[in-house]
Amino acid sequence: MNILGLIFSLLLILSYGFFSCWDRQVGSNRLCKSYVGHEKANRKLINSYQSTVYKSLRSKSNPTKAKAETQSQNAPKKTKELPLNRVCSKMNLWPLIQEGKEAQPLLYELTAKMIRTFYEPVFNGRKRFEYHFLDAFLSAAKMAAQEDPLFALEKIDLKEDLLQRCYYKMLKGTKQWNLVQHVGYPSLLEYVKTEPTKDKICIFHAHPDLITVLFNQKIATLLYEEIHKEDAPLLTQELVERICSEQHLVGIDQELFDLLELGRPHHEENKKTFIAEDKDTHVTLKKSFYLKG
Repeated sequence: MNILGLIFSLLLILSYGFFSCWDRQVGSNRLCKSYVGHEKANRKLINSYQSTVYKSLRSKSNPTKAKAETQSQNAPKKTKELPLNRVCSKMNLWPLIQEGKEAQPLLYELTAKMIRTFYEPVFNGRKRFEYHFLDAFLSAAKMAAQEDPLFALEKIDLKEDLLQRCYYKMLKGTKQWNLVQHVGYPSLLEYVKTEPTKDKICIFHAHPDLITVLFNQKIATLLYEEIHKEDAPLLTQELVERICSEQHLVGIDQELFDLLELGRPHHEENKKTFIAEDKDTHVTLKKSFYLKG
């Protein structure tokens, strides 16, 4: 009996020792996998950041050169061009993609209005085509976001040939466009973004065409001139409501103002959030960087 007890005790000690070693090994493996996953996700995140910076620098250099050449050739005839819509003024569709149109009805209607206002030539006058397109876009974008939170708008598959052709045209835009004169249409990428934040639309840096979507063309022109003139008053809700009232647009929903950033914000640096995931270890990283505006 003493021998059996001794053997049992030895086996028990060995089993505890084995379990302890096995547990430490498993913990070490998990830690190693987490570290490797963290490094892979961080590398993907940095690559996305560097790619964004490169695209930003490339897009800034070419228009500047072209504009300088044009001004030197046509200086007497050149009229002052309005600056393009700033990143801070783009409509962020992320909440609409994630929460759906039932939870974001105003953002849904504004996006549909923007599509209708900007891209009617693409749809050839088809009635309510903007809603059909937007529903397909939101569905495809949500699927893309589930696979990769850093999905590119250019790679969304709408699963329908007609919609996809229209989408490519919207992404590309035309070389010349003027919504007032009904000439051409802008690139969709100039007016929308999909970032995992709830950024408001900066009215001070918005192009009049986007302000037209929010209100109407006449108000957009007056408001833009008012806030960008010399000794301009501070951009407040009261100022916007006064201009709207003078143009007989009253009863503006407070929810619209909740989507807007008023005042005169300084966006010398634009904050952009990046998300990256290592699919093997399911490690997800989220970091914010500041991009020069």
